[in-house]
Order: sequence, then structure tokens, then C-alpha cells
Amino acid sequence: MVKIFIDFDGTITKLDVGDAMFERFGGKQCARYIEQYRNETISAAECFRRECAACGDVDLEELNAFLDRQQIDATFPPFVRFCETAGHSVTVLSDGMDYYIARILAAHGLPNVSFFSNHLNLLPGKTPSRFYLEPEFPYGDEVCDRCACCKRNHMLSMAGDEDIIVFIGEGYSDRCPARYADVVFAKDELVRHCSEQNISFFEYQTFADVQRRLDRVMGGEGQLRKRRRAELERRAVFLGG
Repeated sequence: MVKIFIDFDGTITKLDVGDAMFERFGGKQCARYIEQYRNETISAAECFRRECAACGDVDLEELNAFLDRQQIDATFPPFVRFCETAGHSVTVLSDGMDYYIARILAAHGLPNVSFFSNHLNLLPGKTPSRFYLEPEFPYGDEVCDRCACCKRNHMLSMAGDEDIIVFIGEGYSDRCPARYADVVFAKDELVRHCSEQNISFFEYQTFADVQRRLDRVMGGEGQLRKRRRAELERRAVFLGG
């Protein structure tokens, strides 16, 4: 079976919604926290804690209105339907927050798309309409703190030995899962990373590009195959290497 795993921010959505949300409600200092995270001076979880603290209490109506303005790749809903017809499973893996992911997917008619992410609690603020943001991290890795939600662990736990793992992404938190995927679709920052690390990939801009590639392969122009290096990386994880 083909198991397709997809990043959310900047891949399904046009913008990185998490970064934009925290900067909108927490100010420019949130961009500094992200820079510290990328420079590996703080963990992803600590970055989120600082961003949430910077936001103070947020007006829920303003937050929802901001999220409702966010656009997605218009070819993503047809891609989901294509995968359903072809029998490919689709799972969104995000190092963002479940609150905005669920709202944006539902707003675009995709409430049943499975996803894993960090959790955002809304705690009572100074007035009934205002809430403090509190992050939770139910899917962290015991050893690595580079991401608060470990995409690699989800991929490996949800795919069997006979499955072909496809990963679609674009950014910093996608570098790790790309290493363990048989087929990688990359754009933006992930293209540079895969090129530097000699990870084979297909470059894409929209999900229509991904669909065309998969459609050609499933139609007989080649075959989806396991990537030997990815198999060895997955085996090393299971053996504790």
C-alpha cells in the first residue's frame, strides 16, 4: 500500500500559518524565537512556549477571523480525492498546532483528513471573549527535540514493511522525515536540503504536480519503489541505531 504523509504549513497552506499567527498576535519577537530555534539554541517546544507567552490573551473572534483568511493550495482537495480513489492513505503530519489545522481543513471541506500535530489549549483570559494560548506536545521524541511533533515516528509507526512511504514537504521540520521516505516530493527549503544530503526527490509546486507524477507511475510509466537508503535508515531506528 502507498502511505502518503504531508506537511501542513507552507505545503497545504500558501503561508506558514503558525509563524504568521504568532507574529500577528505575539509581535516581531516571535520571529526572533523562530530564528533561535533554527539556530538550535532553543528546542521547538521552547519556541512554541515563548511564542504563546508573547501573545498574551487573544480575542478568539480575531484569531478565528485570521485563520479563516488563510488560503490553501487549490489543488489539495482534488489530490485527496485522487488518493481516496487510488486507495492511497493520506495523513497530515505537522509541527504546528491542531487548532488552526482542524479549522482550516474543515473550512475547505476536508474535516475527515487525518492529521497529527501539537495541541493548543485555550485558557480563559481577562474577559469571556479572550483566551491565553498554551501548547502541549503529545508526540515528541524522547531523544530528539528538534521538532515538537516527531513526523518520523508517525511515519514509521503507521507504515508496514510492504508499504511505500511517500512524503510531501517544503521546510525545516521536513528534513528529518524526508530521510526515511521512499519517495520524496520537495519544494523550497526541502529541495536544497535533499540536494545537499543526496536524497532523491521530485520537485513540485502544487499538488497537481504530485498527482500527475503519481498518476503516470501508477499508469505504467515506471514503478514506485522502496528507496534502499531509506529502508536502512528505518531499520536502524527499529534496531536502536
